[in-house]
Amino acid sequence: MTSREFAKLIGVSQPTVSRALNNSNLVAPETKEYVLKKAREYKFELNSQAQSLKTSRTGTIGILFPKHFISMNNNLMLAHVYDCIQQELSSYDYDIMVIYYDSNSQDFSRFERSIRKKKVDGFLVLRMELMDEEMELIQQYQVPCVFMMNANANIRENLSYFFSDSFYGGYLAGKYFGEFRDYHKMYITVSEERDDASRRFNGYRKGLEEMGYYFRDEDIVQCNIGIRSAYDCVSRHMELLRKRKTAIFTYSDLLAIGAVQACLRHDVAVPEQVQILGMDDMPLATMLQPEISTVHVDVDEIVPKACHLLMELIEKKAVMRQEWVRPRLIIRETSLLV
Repeated sequence: MTSREFAKLIGVSQPTVSRALNNSNLVAPETKEYVLKKAREYKFELNSQAQSLKTSRTGTIGILFPKHFISMNNNLMLAHVYDCIQQELSSYDYDIMVIYYDSNSQDFSRFERSIRKKKVDGFLVLRMELMDEEMELIQQYQVPCVFMMNANANIRENLSYFFSDSFYGGYLAGKYFGEFRDYHKMYITVSEERDDASRRFNGYRKGLEEMGYYFRDEDIVQCNIGIRSAYDCVSRHMELLRKRKTAIFTYSDLLAIGAVQACLRHDVAVPEQVQILGMDDMPLATMLQPEISTVHVDVDEIVPKACHLLMELIEKKAVMRQEWVRPRLIIRETSLLV
C-alpha cells in the first residue's frame, strides 16, 4: 500500500500522512495521533519502512531556494512555485525538504548534510547560481537534479533544466510598449537577481529598438525585491511622472504592484498617465485593483515537466534535457490596449 492509497483510505491528504509519520510539527496533534493510530491499525508504517529499505529511497525531494530568499511573504512568486511543486510531487508520493542559506552567509552545511547523509532522492534547484562546492558534491554523489525557472548568464554544461525565457519576456514587453510612441520608457530592476534582471532588460531594449525607440541607461531605476521598495522608488520619481506620460516595465509583478500603489497614492492616473507592466503573472496580480498587466511565466508548464524529469532521472529512465519555455504577454488594467 502506498502512502497515497493509505491517505485515501483514512480520509486525509498524502502530505498529511507523510508529515505525521515523520513527526512534523506542521500537523495538528490530534491529526497526527489519528494518522499514527490508523498506521498501527493497518500496519502501514512497517510496510512503508520495508519498501524504503527495498528501494533505498528516502521519499523526499530537496528544493534548493535562491540565496536572496528571505521569506514566503517577501518572495510571493517563489511561494507560488513552491505550492505548484508541492502539489505535483504529492502525485508521485514524495515529500519536500526546503533548503536555503542565510542571506549573509556562504555556509552550505545543510545542503552538504542532505547529500552526504542521503536525506533526499534528488533536487529541484530554484537557484540561478551554484557554488563550485555545491556542484562538486552533486557530481561526487551523482544526485539527480533538475534546474528550473530562472537562468544564470553562464549556464553550466551537462545540467538538466526548464528555464523561463526571460529575455523573450522582456522582448515582448519592449515590442508592446514600443507601440506607444508618446510614452517615455522606464525599467525598474533589482539588485538581488542581476543576471536574470539583465536578461529581462536586454530583451526589453531589443524589443523597443525594433519599434524605433532607443532606451537610455539613465531610465533604469533600481530597488530591492518587494512591494514597499518599489513603492518608495516610484514615489521618488513622482514629479517626473506627473510631467510626462511614462510606460514602466518592472522586473516582477511585486514591483509592478508597488509602482501602481505609489501612482494611486499620489493621484497619478493608471494607465492613462503611467502604464505599468510586470513579469511573472503570480496569482496576486489578479487579486488587486487594478489588475496587473504582465508577462506570464508558465509555471503550470515548467513545474510538471521538471518534476516528471526528476522522477525519471531518479529511476534512471531518462537522460539530460534542456528547454527554454517562452512566456506570453497578458494585458489587464494597468496598461492600454494597442
